[in-house]
Amino acid sequence: MGAKRIIPCLDIYGGKVVKNVNFMGLREVGEPLEYARQYVQQGADEILFLDVTSTGKGKEIMADLVSEAAKTLTVPILAGGGVQDLEDIGRLIQAGASKVFINTAAVKRPEILREAAAEFGSERIILSLDGKQGGNGSYSMVINGRKTNTGLDLVEWARQAEELGAGEILLASLDADSAKGGFDLPMLNAVCQAVKIPVIASGGCSTVGHFVKVFRETCCEAALAASIFHYGDLTVNAVKKALRNNGIPVNLDDGGRDLSCYFKKGELIPAIVQDVTSGEVLMLAYMNEESLKRTIDSGYTWFFSRSRGELWNKGATSGHYQKVISITPDCDNDTLLIHVEQTGPACHTGNMSCFYRKGILKNNDESNAESTI
Repeated sequence: MGAKRIIPCLDIYGGKVVKNVNFMGLREVGEPLEYARQYVQQGADEILFLDVTSTGKGKEIMADLVSEAAKTLTVPILAGGGVQDLEDIGRLIQAGASKVFINTAAVKRPEILREAAAEFGSERIILSLDGKQGGNGSYSMVINGRKTNTGLDLVEWARQAEELGAGEILLASLDADSAKGGFDLPMLNAVCQAVKIPVIASGGCSTVGHFVKVFRETCCEAALAASIFHYGDLTVNAVKKALRNNGIPVNLDDGGRDLSCYFKKGELIPAIVQDVTSGEVLMLAYMNEESLKRTIDSGYTWFFSRSRGELWNKGATSGHYQKVISITPDCDNDTLLIHVEQTGPACHTGNMSCFYRKGILKNNDESNAESTI
């Protein structure tokens, strides 16, 4: 079981965070970047920005917000709301979103999922599903800002969307969202059992116990919440500690971590990055203490550029992120081995590994050594 993700959701209207109940009665809460930075400091794995205006002006505001957020946030940004076409998706990705979620437009024209996956990569496309309980244990799809019940079978649509290229599913229950009695576990299980891609639980969470229950009783890989974080009822760190205490794996920074033991020989430490699935060595880069801390906190690789003298997040420009599975120091604590799940090629040349050129050494006799380098 991999580490479970906790994702604070920020509903955006007119550039502000708003509180809404089933998309009605919007009330301004505060500044989105302030909340986002706070949640990252608390240990959020990702931040989700949802545009609840779905207007042309709203799209511009959302793109600007994502662009500003990407400059300072050290975790992946999920963005969407009112996404209609590939241009909308591209605008958000170009602004700095790691993933974009799409709902109504995909129901109206399912082929957009295939096109988006081909253009941007399926790992960057999230299908957002708003579901409502029907008869005989069935669930129907609701679209248009939760205003129109399509009558379409939610589970079947999730299965079809996966085949079309969706890389993840964000599943919200309208019934659970209004009741605040916890996530809709039967609906989540129905979708989890129908697809192989990750499912994010949304809707109805109001206590830390709801987080524990959703991860114990479903196969969801992440859970999303809004109000309980906005009003300080819970912090992300408190949720993660509760999950860990219940035997549920999370990426948790307890604070006070001493990383100085890795930098006794200098300010930089070499980091060997290896694909956890194939075992292929992908690249060698350098870390200082701050980039190592950001890597641990965010769950994605950060390095220090010796030529530019600054930190850089692998994949921030290309989208080829490296999700960290483990970090292991060598026997002398002066080199790190980082196992990752690699998205796309690791090398800027387009090759999977930076060590794509093959070298041959017949023996230790220098005169007989052969190399294609």
